[in-house]
Amino acid sequence: MVVHGSSLCLFLTLHFPNHRSSNISSMDKSQTNHYLDLADQSIFDILAKDDGSDKTTTWTHVKVTDGVSVDRGVNAHSPWNAIKATTTVHCSANDLASKLNDPQQMHIFDEMTDNCRIIEALNPAETKTIRYVQAKPVFPTTARDFLVVTSEQRLDDGSIVIGTKSVEHDSVPVDKHFVRAHTHVSGYIVRPLTPTSCSVTLIVHMDLGGYMPAYVINLLSVASPIQLLKRFRVLYGRA
Repeated sequence: MVVHGSSLCLFLTLHFPNHRSSNISSMDKSQTNHYLDLADQSIFDILAKDDGSDKTTTWTHVKVTDGVSVDRGVNAHSPWNAIKATTTVHCSANDLASKLNDPQQMHIFDEMTDNCRIIEALNPAETKTIRYVQAKPVFPTTARDFLVVTSEQRLDDGSIVIGTKSVEHDSVPVDKHFVRAHTHVSGYIVRPLTPTSCSVTLIVHMDLGGYMPAYVINLLSVASPIQLLKRFRVLYGRA
């Protein structure tokens, strides 16, 4: 019997009904494992940038303003600077982390975000998810969008780490109305100080793409995290 082209698919389906489904299942599992590996890597990268074990990034303290400490990181492999900013918020670490990892809260605490939605949950607890984020346009530039894997991990000392990295996903192709930005890594480390207070460190290293030169964005990159962390205090802190 000679089987050609699409006839092969029909032949396999009729005579080996589990063949196609098992192949798809294997491919899906492989892709999920890839996403899970990237999710774990995002946590590792956030912690490495924070504690200095990431030797590709050289940090310089920029300033402390309105209770927010800011450092700038020059990366050996990218023209785009990393930013690290830390402040104290008067709420529990659990409360703050739950807000920061909630896609429905993102457009509330980050005024540059238009919307965020979960594309795929990678584990039953939904601590590892694929997310699609659309940012608001800033005239005269094109709006950015982000397709990322986000992971949350709780450490033995009570700290909660939220990490994010760019991925690709078949269900979210590039949209011509947006510039797809690349997130090398971004996220938060929320550390409990008391039962009703915590410190939060924001770490961001991304390539916004488009035609805006990296050095221009680098010059402007300090103000935004300061405003973001101050907003955490206003929204979620308790007087």
